[in-house]
Amino acid sequence: MPSDSLLVYLLLLLLIHFTSGETEVKFSGQTEFVVNETSTTVIRLVIERTGKPANVTAIVSLYGEDTGDFFDTYAAAFIPDTETNRTVYISVCDDDLPEADETFTFYLTLPKPSAKIKLGSPKSVTVTVLSNDNAFGIISFNMSALITVNEPRGRNEFVPLTLIRERGTYGTVVITFEIKDGPNPAEEDLSPAKGNITFTPGRSKLIYNLTVLDDQIPENDELFVVHLRSVEGGAEINTTRNSVQINIKKNDSPVRFAQSTYMVPEEVEMLTIQVIRGKDDSGKLIGPDECEVSVSYTIITGNSTAHAQLNLDFLDLQPNTTIVFTPLVHEVYMKFKILDDAIPEIAETFQIMLLKDTLQGDAVLVNPSVVHVTIQPNDKPYGVLSINSILFTQTVIIDEDQISRFEGITIVRNGGTHGNVSVTWVITRNSSDLSPVTADLVPETGEIRFDQGQMLVTLSLTIIDDNIPEEAEPYLLKLLAHTIQGGAEVSEPSELLFYIQDSDDVYGVIKFYPLENQKIESNPTGRFLSLSFVREKGTVGNVQLVYTALYIPAGALDPERAKDGILNMSRNSILLFPEGKTHHTLSIPIRKDAFLQNGAHFLIQLEGVELVNRIPLVPSVSPRLGEIRNISLRITPDIANGEIGFISNLPIILSEPEDSPATLVSIALHRDGTDGQATVFWSLKPSGPNQKAVTQDDISPFNGSVVFLSGQSDTTINITIKADDVPEMNETVLLTLDRVSVENQILKYGFTTCEITILENDDPGGVFEFSSSSRGPYSIKEGESVELQIVRTRGSLIRQFLRYTVEPRDNNEFYGSTGILEFKPGEREIIITLLTRMDGIPELDELYSVVLSGYSEMPGKLGNATMVNITILKNDDPHGIIQFLPYELTVTISESKGEVIHTAVYRVVRNQGNYGNVSVSWVVDPACTNDVYPEQGTILFDNLEFSKNITIYSLPDEVPEEEEVFTISLFNATGGARLGNVTTAILQITKNDDPIYFAEPVTVSVQEGSVANFTVLRNGSADVAVVVQYITVNGDATAEEGDFVPSGKNSVILFDVGEREQNLSVYINDDDTPETDETFYIILFNSTGDTVIFKAGMATVIIEANDDPNGIFSLEPLEKPVEEGKSNIFW
Repeated sequence: MPSDSLLVYLLLLLLIHFTSGETEVKFSGQTEFVVNETSTTVIRLVIERTGKPANVTAIVSLYGEDTGDFFDTYAAAFIPDTETNRTVYISVCDDDLPEADETFTFYLTLPKPSAKIKLGSPKSVTVTVLSNDNAFGIISFNMSALITVNEPRGRNEFVPLTLIRERGTYGTVVITFEIKDGPNPAEEDLSPAKGNITFTPGRSKLIYNLTVLDDQIPENDELFVVHLRSVEGGAEINTTRNSVQINIKKNDSPVRFAQSTYMVPEEVEMLTIQVIRGKDDSGKLIGPDECEVSVSYTIITGNSTAHAQLNLDFLDLQPNTTIVFTPLVHEVYMKFKILDDAIPEIAETFQIMLLKDTLQGDAVLVNPSVVHVTIQPNDKPYGVLSINSILFTQTVIIDEDQISRFEGITIVRNGGTHGNVSVTWVITRNSSDLSPVTADLVPETGEIRFDQGQMLVTLSLTIIDDNIPEEAEPYLLKLLAHTIQGGAEVSEPSELLFYIQDSDDVYGVIKFYPLENQKIESNPTGRFLSLSFVREKGTVGNVQLVYTALYIPAGALDPERAKDGILNMSRNSILLFPEGKTHHTLSIPIRKDAFLQNGAHFLIQLEGVELVNRIPLVPSVSPRLGEIRNISLRITPDIANGEIGFISNLPIILSEPEDSPATLVSIALHRDGTDGQATVFWSLKPSGPNQKAVTQDDISPFNGSVVFLSGQSDTTINITIKADDVPEMNETVLLTLDRVSVENQILKYGFTTCEITILENDDPGGVFEFSSSSRGPYSIKEGESVELQIVRTRGSLIRQFLRYTVEPRDNNEFYGSTGILEFKPGEREIIITLLTRMDGIPELDELYSVVLSGYSEMPGKLGNATMVNITILKNDDPHGIIQFLPYELTVTISESKGEVIHTAVYRVVRNQGNYGNVSVSWVVDPACTNDVYPEQGTILFDNLEFSKNITIYSLPDEVPEEEEVFTISLFNATGGARLGNVTTAILQITKNDDPIYFAEPVTVSVQEGSVANFTVLRNGSADVAVVVQYITVNGDATAEEGDFVPSGKNSVILFDVGEREQNLSVYINDDDTPETDETFYIILFNSTGDTVIFKAGMATVIIEANDDPNGIFSLEPLEKPVEEGKSNIFW
């Protein structure tokens, strides 16, 4: 076991390593976030510093492209050496763009890398924003809400359904549809009637085809509805466009015969057969009729004697075998002539068949499509008389109360119709009643006459309306065969039993009577429903009345709302009227424990009435009910039980009083039914999420009672709302009516509770502003940061959101220039860091303001200090760095000559910023050479100017010179500008003024008559040909006196390329004139090219004395006498 000293030593080493090691910065806590895209989604990233304490500035930035999913893609944090972590806030931007799940990565970086501070791990976090804004789409129909189609014939037809997928198109989406609401199952007309429609990823529109089936069933317009029922794959269905109506136009008009059989005598001569188009069996129109329809038919006969033969027994009178229905025509008649022969025959038949395959137009064949025609046995020429057999298909009943003349009995004449025939008939009672028949109808006997060709005769009877209630009576009509006249016969049926129906309400009319006797009664023994009925007119037989008595609470008078348990009887009851009884009074007891609500009703309905002790011969008209079948009796306050409740069950919204310590609130109660005194007990109970915060310091009292005096219908409950200075959220209490002191008083259902809400007060969410230590103003350099503390005073009970922005908003000077801050309940402060960007852009002092504002549906209340000013000091040389343009530093020019001026231009640029007016001086070195101009100056840059030129001229001097080099230097930048690195430029003036001159000797002496020769030299470049002019100039010797041959006006010397010397000769004339030494001159001038006449530009020619200019000297004779004292002259 190590010793204590060793352990201390190890701990000390660990402590030294920890405190002296590197500083590490990393993310701490959660690094993977999955969030929804909402306006209040704020992600908190914790940045932690470990190791050696140090001031650390870190930047959190989004990796990759800014897709606009976050308010700001940067955030900065400053961790002072006294703390170990900071929280930055990344706010999700709730846009309106459909998006699938998106994952973003934020990286942690250090703006100023340091060997002592490094990034640890993790240094990145991922944020997944779940799909939003209907990323998978909103599905709906994109077509007319009503489509009208025709049912095809002999084929199927498609109905295209156009669906669109609005908003997003991510993923595969499957929609379930169903066709409903048609007059018959959709499967009979459309396929499929239900199914799935699939949108593949990226697809926003598709067409789905339904098939319209050819069912060959006659139909009128059919309206079906295609419903989009459900969707899978994350999409939604647009409920405003989730259905389409498909109208299948009426189709398949039915074509048929009016009846399937015909029985005709041979003597009828003409048989008319009706063919119908577009009507059902009841005669109602069905199917289309606006187009032409045609069908062919065929006649089918047999070979036996039982079959009629075409053209032998009958003729087809149609022009062809095609039946045509023109538009809007529903009946067509076929005509056949029955051939009347004298051959006795049994019944003969033939058939007419409509041919399905020949049907043209929008129609189908339905039954009967074949008609059977029977020609009756024949050749009794005068006919056979009988009662029309159709009368035996149903009982013949005559209603005495409805008709006075009955013509419903017919006698037919079958067989032949030759001649006039007649038969006598008689009507007798078919009962034990001995009263004469004529008491009920006339006549009781008569004769029926058939004229020749007549086949049907109607018997006309007059019915006696006697106003005497009578039961149904039977009568027997007989044809008396022995009375036949004209050769005809009487055949069966020759007797007919018929009835005169019960009349004049023989069994009575039951109704409420009198109406004022229908009432609700109350007496000391109880309450009753008192009803009174009468049986008017006949009172034959026992009659029972079926009725219902219902109690319906106040509100709509709807039997469905009826409530049981009020009356001492079941809903349906029977009241018996014995024979002969005309009045009946009924008292229905109301249960003693029943509560009758004020405004409720008793509804009494007469359901039916029937005989109970006899069976009429035929269905009777009576007994029956009167016109008033139901009555309602309203329960008035004097009958009703007391029902107590709040006048309104709507919530009551109150505010905490501000100008007074308390406010009294009165809540109204109402009693329906005011008999007797009642005490109502009530209580207050806190509810909702803040119920624990509700105390008697907020609202009181918490319970109590109120009294309704007899006859009193209204009172109030008084509640006191108290003021305090405590921040509070909405506080809700339920005011409940607990019980009533009297048993016959009840609490009104649905109106026994009242919700009272005291609105939030005293700033429960807090007041937000910059802390006193963060209100600035701040002046910082670019690259420095500012920490701002936002504090929350007053309440901190709820979640609140703030927005901070750096204004003007279009700036890009800060990391994290905008964001959303989330204050959780209980959270009192948040620190944000604004780090200025080192952007390398020259800027003057810039003033920015950090502004707090509310955000979302839960904005925080703002205090006074909501703006902090931050000045970023001028940076990155806003006034410029002045220097020569680096690419134009050396300029070489020639020396100016005459009017040809050579200049050197140097561009001086103002890099970085160009704010303000600045200047820079310049100078040429060496100076005072008389070779350039100017030799110094000052350049002025106006505000925003960034380029100026220095222009230097070369001066002409006609002095041969080698290449000359000058230095132009910038110095003394003013106005806040500074000099850059390139502050000197070079000017080179090329070698110039190549000399042309006379070579030595430049003075020659020559004798008269000889030639003076000179050499002219050219120094410097000989790359080009040059010309120099020369001229002879008189001296002592003159050309005019003929001393020498003068030069011409344009005498020149030509130096060709490469030539550097030329000879010049002048001829001296020889004369006889004595002359002493005489001179003249040769002058070089006006040389071309870069040449000058330099120094020895003039030669001197001396013409030596000639022709004895001084003469020949000789003396006169050598001896010449002279007198003493006188002189002698010699010549």
